[in-house]
Amino acid sequence: MNLSRLDAVVLIFLVLWRLLFYWPVTLGQRVFSEGDLLWLFLPIRTELSRALAEGRLPLWTPALQAGFPLFAEGEAAALYPINLLFHRLFPAHLALSYTILFNLAWAAIGMYWFCRTFGLRSTSALLAGFVFGAGGFMTAHIMHAPHVAVASWLPWLLAIQQKYFQARQEHRRSLLWFLVMAGAVTLQLLGGFPQFVMFNIAALCLFALVTPIFLRPASDRFKVSYRVILEAVLGTISATVLGIGLAAVQLLPTVELIGLSIRGQDMPKAFFTSYSLEPAALTQFFSPFAYLGMPQASNMEYFAYFGMLPLLLLFLALWLRRNASTWFFAVFGAVALLLALGGNMPFYEWLYNVPLFNRFRVPARFLLLFTFAAAFLAAVGLEELQKRVRDSVRHDAGRIVALIVGFTFLTAGMIYLAYEQPIEFWLEIWQRLPVGLFLVSIALIAATRWQWMTRATLATLAIGLTVGDVAAFSATFMTTLNRTSTPAEMLQVPRTVQAMDNRETLYRVFETKPPMTEAAIRAVLFRNTPILHDKQGVSGYLPSLAMQRNQKYIDEMSLGMRNLIGMRYYLLPLEMPPFGEPLPPWWDEFEPDGGLTPEALSAQHPIPPTRVTQIEITSYTDQTLDLPNGQLVGEITLTVETGQTITLPIRLGIETADWAYDTMAGVKHTKPQPQLSFPAYLKSIGHAFEGHKYIARYPVATNSAPLVVTSVRARSFLPVGGLNIERVWLIDDTIGQTRSLAQLWCRNDLALVFRSHTAAMWENRDVLPRVFIVHRAEIVNDDQALERLKTPCFPYDQLVLLSDAPTSGLIQTEASSGNDQATVVEYKPERVVINVKTERAGYLVLTDSWYPGWVAWIDGQETPIYRADYIFRAVLLPAGQHTVVFEYHPTSLLWGAVISGMSVVLCVALVIKWSR
Repeated sequence: MNLSRLDAVVLIFLVLWRLLFYWPVTLGQRVFSEGDLLWLFLPIRTELSRALAEGRLPLWTPALQAGFPLFAEGEAAALYPINLLFHRLFPAHLALSYTILFNLAWAAIGMYWFCRTFGLRSTSALLAGFVFGAGGFMTAHIMHAPHVAVASWLPWLLAIQQKYFQARQEHRRSLLWFLVMAGAVTLQLLGGFPQFVMFNIAALCLFALVTPIFLRPASDRFKVSYRVILEAVLGTISATVLGIGLAAVQLLPTVELIGLSIRGQDMPKAFFTSYSLEPAALTQFFSPFAYLGMPQASNMEYFAYFGMLPLLLLFLALWLRRNASTWFFAVFGAVALLLALGGNMPFYEWLYNVPLFNRFRVPARFLLLFTFAAAFLAAVGLEELQKRVRDSVRHDAGRIVALIVGFTFLTAGMIYLAYEQPIEFWLEIWQRLPVGLFLVSIALIAATRWQWMTRATLATLAIGLTVGDVAAFSATFMTTLNRTSTPAEMLQVPRTVQAMDNRETLYRVFETKPPMTEAAIRAVLFRNTPILHDKQGVSGYLPSLAMQRNQKYIDEMSLGMRNLIGMRYYLLPLEMPPFGEPLPPWWDEFEPDGGLTPEALSAQHPIPPTRVTQIEITSYTDQTLDLPNGQLVGEITLTVETGQTITLPIRLGIETADWAYDTMAGVKHTKPQPQLSFPAYLKSIGHAFEGHKYIARYPVATNSAPLVVTSVRARSFLPVGGLNIERVWLIDDTIGQTRSLAQLWCRNDLALVFRSHTAAMWENRDVLPRVFIVHRAEIVNDDQALERLKTPCFPYDQLVLLSDAPTSGLIQTEASSGNDQATVVEYKPERVVINVKTERAGYLVLTDSWYPGWVAWIDGQETPIYRADYIFRAVLLPAGQHTVVFEYHPTSLLWGAVISGMSVVLCVALVIKWSR
């Protein structure tokens, strides 16, 4: 296809449309920040930017699931050329938004070119390119950056394939187009979303089969032979295989991860059919928000609106151009739409038996293929209408310019309103707009019947009407799916992070409950967002390829297992959900479940007989500033070995007080001493201040003789959350012994270290170090290991459970003398260096994820890494002083690079052959 001046103008428009519609993003004033973009893709792309800045690839990140092979997961798309370029040139938040804009424009240009390869006019192809690149499917999926990247390659692949077939037919440059097709397959494989890769390759193979039969000119179809069909299919398969070989450096690590991930297991049918398009959602093609309004407007999977006029042109194409090509695209689109209905169609469950296909969910994503077919048929409909009107004449130029100016002002107004009006404004407009669009579209089509306009006027009106239609649709998402934030908002460090210990970095954080607002999402470091602040999270959000063992450990971990994994900070959202949304069932929980919660304190938990002369408690109250001095807000009851009970009062102004005491004058109770302070912030106060916890001691010895306490319980006289007892110490002054009630109950010693109107944060004082040495080991299978680890009071720092160590040489000595030392001297994503010292042989345990590809050396000698305590790493350590080095050198990456290198050599050889 030779690029004409009109083609150039069209391509510039398709690029500029997205840049202008999202002009604050284009100028870097705002960035896309909704949903998965904020808590999934921005964090992992931040890791990509950091790695590229250090001259490496993000092979591993310690920030997710106790360590995760990020490169292998694929959605980082670390080898996708546009990602490499943009994330090297721009900060991650800008680079991510710019890659999205690029891919949206790429999809539109690809669709335009595909239509041109079928001989459609530039104006008809422009309609298809605009509908595919700016329509509902792509617009609603903006928050899914890899989805858009891979989906954008669908029309490119098929256009390149058509050029390959044409070159073979004309006996020229077919090898060149073969290599271009293989390269396109490679690039979409590197894009980071396997489900759309599967769709694209399936469509590529289908078009290879049907092109010689249905998509060639009628005069050529009579010449089709089995040999022609076979050559088309084999050529396409060969290019696909070569493309897979070129992408092997990415694919082999991904295949390795799949075997260890949740997708490597048998997925239930409910998963397979989840997010099936509801039949009622088909009304969206006439009125996009009649069914898919609120709250469905926040779900990107169901939208595929592409405009009223294009919808009518689609049906018109079937009437005006009833040839094999048109009917093929009609059947292709209809089948894709039926597949999108997923579990709502009886036949769909049969597909559960198809290998690989049954690893994917969200049937609604077949709307990609439907949108592609619909855009092409709409272009065919416009093409046929243009054939039925007279050619443009010179005196039409003024009319066309006037139409263009009018549509430009109309669209500019819609773009302005998109940033000024809330979603309710647009939903109200869309209650009436479909009828108006329908009537105008019918009038435009009817006008061609009597030749009331020229071809250029028709094209201008059709494209202008569609642009305005789609602009009004896209505006609806500006405050939902495609919401944007300023870079300052994205980079702002939450107060919770500021309150963390920034001197020690080898710890993990955990959000205990899902947040309900954006402010809470940022404050509690939801999902993957700890990465944004260079912190490490426990769980991580990896919906595609989360590691199966690690996910099981996290889902089932006991309080002790939290200590083992290094969970130092617990974060709990406190901000009320948006107005009108119901309160979640956990809303009355005001602290994490690991410490001395009200439920734990109110139960009659026995403890080993413990000598006590004093009881010390740390507590605080909430919403009690108006309560008087001395008011009884709770009590603690001790049971001694004789069966007697002792009740100790907790009173305002004496033993405890309100945590926000300093926020107002005239508090009706006094502030007791001593007290502990922590940073706090309340929106109603408008500035940071110090919150307080209060320490109270109760002498309980009788005649200077300690009591022997066998149980402790407490109760509150305030509403839920009104009284919080953080710590209870059992003190025996006669022998200088202090015992923690939390430790006696095998619970975690949690201390509130930050609170605001948005979130609260507790520090776990019982967290184990990242590395430690143990001198006892047992070999158990996975099920046994997990059950043993969940045992209350399991001695994690004294016994390690190994899954794959040899039984010979297993160490079973007594506990360490206390002189063991293990110090991390270097900690990088793919390299950890530890200096150790031990008097007896033992096991060095590193509580980072075990994964194939990690190798270890002790004083330069390679040593096996055993899977320890279900998901961690351990090496057998001889007595003495040593330097232990862990490095990540995945064999899958090496073999993938070898295959990719061989594929590159093959491509070079083919290029040399072609050039000769």
